[in-house]
Amino acid sequence: MRKKADSKQVKANKVLRLSAVAASAESAIKEPPPNTWSARMPAYTYTVACPDPDLREPPRRMMLVRLRMWYKRTFGGDAGGQGEKARHEAE
Repeated sequence: MRKKADSKQVKANKVLRLSAVAASAESAIKEPPPNTWSARMPAYTYTVACPDPDLREPPRRMMLVRLRMWYKRTFGGDAGGQGEKARHEAE
């Protein structure tokens, strides 16, 4: 059977918990805002839905990185990992 807690102790715990939450909220307000990329850039950056017209198109270097990633992909091949050998033998 559970022992009933003293109402004074319950109230004291509640007050301590609320003061801890208030202190945490106060420290969050006093801290400087985060300086991460997602905090600095608007929502939907580099997409058609971006509210800033200048940021709807990605910079040229980002386009080049995406192209390089695309062309480095390997397509085809079999499950045994022989795709590279078979492609070179066919050439």
